[in-house]
Amino acid sequence: MDQIKNLIGYIKSLAYNSLRCQNRYFMCFNDVLGVAICYLAIKEGEMSEKKFDAIVIGSGIGGMSSAASLAMCNYKVLVLEKNQFLGGSMGSYTDPETGNWKWSPGIQWVCDYSKSSVDYMLLKTITGGKASFSPLDDECQIKYFPDIDYQFAFVNDKGRLFEKLKFEFPEESQLIDLYFKYLLILEKKSGMFSLPKRFTPAIARIMFGFSKALKMLPHMDKSITEVVDNVLKIENEKLRAILLSFSHYFGIPLDEIPFPFYAYAQNMQFKGMFYPDGGGEALVDALVATVTVKGGEARTSSGVERIIFENGIAIGVETVDGSTFFANKLISSIGIKETLSGLVPEQERPARLVKALEKHSSVPSFLELLVGFEGDISPFGIRRTAYKTIIGDPSAMLRNPTEDGWVCDDLTISFPSFLNIEHQNPGYQTAEMHHETRYEYFEKYEGKQDSEAYKKVTEKITWNYLDRLEEKFPGLTKHVGYTKLITPLDVKNFTHHDQGSMFGLDIQKAFNPELSPRSGMKNLYFTGEDIFAQGLTPLNGVITASVVTGKNLIQRFKKDYKANYSA
Repeated sequence: MDQIKNLIGYIKSLAYNSLRCQNRYFMCFNDVLGVAICYLAIKEGEMSEKKFDAIVIGSGIGGMSSAASLAMCNYKVLVLEKNQFLGGSMGSYTDPETGNWKWSPGIQWVCDYSKSSVDYMLLKTITGGKASFSPLDDECQIKYFPDIDYQFAFVNDKGRLFEKLKFEFPEESQLIDLYFKYLLILEKKSGMFSLPKRFTPAIARIMFGFSKALKMLPHMDKSITEVVDNVLKIENEKLRAILLSFSHYFGIPLDEIPFPFYAYAQNMQFKGMFYPDGGGEALVDALVATVTVKGGEARTSSGVERIIFENGIAIGVETVDGSTFFANKLISSIGIKETLSGLVPEQERPARLVKALEKHSSVPSFLELLVGFEGDISPFGIRRTAYKTIIGDPSAMLRNPTEDGWVCDDLTISFPSFLNIEHQNPGYQTAEMHHETRYEYFEKYEGKQDSEAYKKVTEKITWNYLDRLEEKFPGLTKHVGYTKLITPLDVKNFTHHDQGSMFGLDIQKAFNPELSPRSGMKNLYFTGEDIFAQGLTPLNGVITASVVTGKNLIQRFKKDYKANYSA
């Protein structure tokens, strides 16, 4: 009897959504019968009767910040995540053997989360004040350039970094002044990067055209290398190495990175490095709490099989277990390319969007070694700092990690248990060793991860990393109790991104008016890194929520922050 009551309630719910979407007042008997059969076939008869205002596909920072923003506008939101845990790159990984070590592999650190930054204000507001961050040490990042035998320690303050560079390179003082002048202009006009994304592609195209024609941002037509080498003509190899050492944020060669975007990211880096208190897990919990307090839900192991369309309108989703959910607004945060190719029927795909995607490629993937230590490692002088070694220009990623004799030319070592001020077990510390690389180097092992050949390759890479760790901190590897290597194959399996991409589409997406929250399909929207910004930022999600609601939520949340959380 209860199952029949649930069935009737579900049919009523489905009928209500169908009628609203089709503007008609009946459903045929076959439709109802089909729904009944589908419903009764679902395991244990589980089916949500709850009506949602919006469904978000994917629970990364883009999806969760969009869901939380909508919840702040009293939307009931259903978040569907295909993996067994929420958060995407914010999610935590615990070693399955003992549970002694925990990492947030997608968060090495975050940049510009000072209390005056937009990202901080947005995230603080949409988590109800729960999200908090702590700065790294004053010397927040130490970069070593072996080919010129030079090491530089970045300080966690843009003004003092500026003075340090001028002190260290007095002969280049005027060029440093000019470079930081460019950074200041871009900082003041940073809203120009994201503003067009809130409008229709036609209007965004006009806005982008005006900004380029009027040269509203410095050197919009030049790459970062053109500015450093041809405009500023910086000849000091050490200063040049410092300024060009941020290519890892983009995953494409330096010569292809437009100066405004490079400077945008560099500005954030120069304004400080931070780590979320409690790790990525704390951010996920805070965002989920905002969604659930408004009647929403966040479900794991709920991969979406397809988006349901009716008369050209996106009306719901079907999950891999056959469940169906309906809402007035659908938001995908799993990537524009992945959404179109994997979830949207071919006949529903807008030709203009398909054509726009052809202009972009997916950025490369990464290798990451998770390391767990046993015992007291405090004598090794490890600080709340990122340690980076860069050989030459690694941005083209020409070195193949699977080949014999591989030397990693861009390696970052960080210790998340030291960075997380809430870590409470000093006897079990952690490290992450990170390197950007290409999926194609590992593609031959796809589907063969259990083979001896693949195991030998991953073991070789693991030992290569551990050797580098031993070079940096002699004796530290004796305390290693656990390791796990994450390869581009793992990244692809986890994200389903093309080529195991870490940041989705290349950075040129930010200037493409077609790649926006508006999908061109009624009631379906996009969010996440393919919209605008890369990295751990709530901005993409808030922009999409602004488009969905028709409200300027960025300004609203900044105002809310100043009223409630700025003290």
